[in-house]
Amino acid sequence: MRPEILTLLVPLPPLLAFALIVLFTNRSNRLSHSVAIGAMLLSWGLAMAVFVIAAFGTPHLGEHPIELSFPWLPTGTTVLSLGVLIDPLGSATLFFVAWTCLAIFVYSVGYHNFGQPRDAHDQAGLPPHGGGLEPMYARFFAFISLFAFGML
Repeated sequence: MRPEILTLLVPLPPLLAFALIVLFTNRSNRLSHSVAIGAMLLSWGLAMAVFVIAAFGTPHLGEHPIELSFPWLPTGTTVLSLGVLIDPLGSATLFFVAWTCLAIFVYSVGYHNFGQPRDAHDQAGLPPHGGGLEPMYARFFAFISLFAFGML
């Protein structure tokens, strides 16, 4: 697959995860964080492929970066274009941003004490006591997926 297309695909899995969590998996906490982490793994894999192609696959890439643009918004006599331009440094940044987002997603599962028993003193409508599960767990992973889409 062309590296330009791979670069455009990198931010899409977290956006898809956001939609899936909001629409379908918000009732299941385990499925919600699994969808979010799986989407970030896919984005990280795509970013790694772009990095390998950009850093090692094309000679003199710094002189001739990977680029793709298409007309997006016509404004009178000019057209605003949307696209990507990847050089070795940009691909390394993309790789490490995807890696950092993946690490944040994995850390968040433990931070929210997933799998811990609910406290006997918990009451409906109030935050859980002690090591209980966060009440907005699925929503958190939906919004952090949307954040990752924006970062990538």
